[in-house]
Amino acid sequence: MKRGASFRAAAGTLILGIVIGAGGTLLGLKAENVSLTPGTASPAFQKFFSAYHLLHNDYYVKESNTTLLNGAVAGMTNSIGDPFTDYFPPVDAQQFTQMLSGSFVGIGVTIEQTQNGIEIQSVMTDSPAKKAGLLPHDVIVEVNGKRVTGMSLQKVSSLVVGPVGTPVTIGVHRRSDPGHVIDFTMKRAKITKPSVMTKMLSGGIGYMQISVVAQNTAGEVSQGLADLQKQGAKVLILDLRGNPGGYLNVAVNIASDFIPKGKLIVQTEDRSLHIDKLTSKGPGDKLPVVVLMDQNTASAAEILSAALHDDDGVPLVGTRSFGKGTVQETQAYPDGSTLKYTVAKWLTPTGAWINKKGLTPTYPVNLPSYVSLPSISSQKLPLQENQNSTTVQYLQQTLKALKYPVDRTDGYFDASTKQAVMAVQKQAGLPQTGVVDSKTAAVIDKRFQALLLNSDTQLQKAEAVAKTLESSH
Repeated sequence: MKRGASFRAAAGTLILGIVIGAGGTLLGLKAENVSLTPGTASPAFQKFFSAYHLLHNDYYVKESNTTLLNGAVAGMTNSIGDPFTDYFPPVDAQQFTQMLSGSFVGIGVTIEQTQNGIEIQSVMTDSPAKKAGLLPHDVIVEVNGKRVTGMSLQKVSSLVVGPVGTPVTIGVHRRSDPGHVIDFTMKRAKITKPSVMTKMLSGGIGYMQISVVAQNTAGEVSQGLADLQKQGAKVLILDLRGNPGGYLNVAVNIASDFIPKGKLIVQTEDRSLHIDKLTSKGPGDKLPVVVLMDQNTASAAEILSAALHDDDGVPLVGTRSFGKGTVQETQAYPDGSTLKYTVAKWLTPTGAWINKKGLTPTYPVNLPSYVSLPSISSQKLPLQENQNSTTVQYLQQTLKALKYPVDRTDGYFDASTKQAVMAVQKQAGLPQTGVVDSKTAAVIDKRFQALLLNSDTQLQKAEAVAKTLESSH
């Protein structure tokens, strides 16, 4: 039986035209035609048919077959209580498939359900959304004039996606002006997003970031590895932070680039307790590797991390990984919908099951808490003495990170906050009003961005470990 790549669907994140959910571990899609001969005469099935008949024929509002049957399938998946077993209606199924192919149709934003509503988390470079002017933390409230407040991620997604070249208008609430709806019109486009990014760091250290384990990722990794070695890389930092997973066989192919041929990469165990062992196909490059991971490194990315660690002793740097230890298979249906369901657990080469536990880093390193602070320029301005708000709290936390003395970070704009703002203004040659206007906010943001460039404590530790590996190799 062909296993599916496990994709973590519990995170509640969508990339419009790009991703549904965060990931898992898939091997592929089953064909649409399914032979099914259930015992339809059983009492359980008779109850189902009776409920369907009553709702279809006697409910006071006419409901379509599609609505009732989709609800029945979704109900079955929900009843299992497995967050990685999902039923995707056609629009969502298409996005799920596109995400794994590396080519997407949409506007190029990642959204998440937050307490504020459907909030944009990131905007892709050169995407329609970027060109139109959408920003992280914008809250989507309208799509083509239709109010979407209270709708699910999937429903909002279905309204945003559409054919290439067709226009869509997104209405948002922006933090700097939360009382008004700001409209942005753009054309949907095909978006190609490479899953691998490489660059050279100092001291002969190559850096490779893998964002998802998609269909083409293994080839991109092989090419990126060859390019880095041509540029003189003597050791590699493999950044898997935020990687939600992907195809199981692709993870095995990637691991084969680093792990000697024949060594065990991953084991799967099905409901019959049958163990299937997947081994390296080689060549197994001799380049020393350090893996970066975090709490969002999941499933197929964890398979790769565990294999490198168990087989080659590769050190893991960062925080404990997500802990997604199951494998899913997907079944496509003629109407375009897809059922994704768990078929097995996967085990590390040493036989460990990391489900709900995650991988423990060799070198535990947290990022500074301030790295997640939003820009001050994106907030509602001006900010001044005696105001009390979350935005002022962001300001105070930013000033504190920049080493300006502030007495409090609870959101009340006190005298010490005003003095810190005046110090910023004095250094920048601005009028020392103590009021954060757009010019002052721009100065604070510029200095904060410079700080962030030197705040990746996890990468810094990985570089230090890489230098040690290089010297001993």
